[in-house]
Amino acid sequence: MAVIGSIFLWILINNAWQGTRRNRLKMGIVGSSFYIFLTIIFIYMFVTLIPSYPGEDTFMRAFGILFAMIVTTAAFTTCFVMTGFSKKKI
Repeated sequence: MAVIGSIFLWILINNAWQGTRRNRLKMGIVGSSFYIFLTIIFIYMFVTLIPSYPGEDTFMRAFGILFAMIVTTAAFTTCFVMTGFSKKKI
């Protein structure tokens, strides 16, 4: 539901926007920058991943963080494209 709700909200923002193409791109970058910050945080977590105790296998934790990086990157791309590069109807 969160993904569908986010995409619906981005479509509403896109339809409500009244401004220049340059300002639309600025709005898209600002709006989707949250996802880039999350991706950077996940990259940091992935690089500094250490076991909690000796002999712990960190594969599943690393896999989860890698999946989170993929999801936030996809969310950034989707948000930026939908809010920054959409065509306006004439």
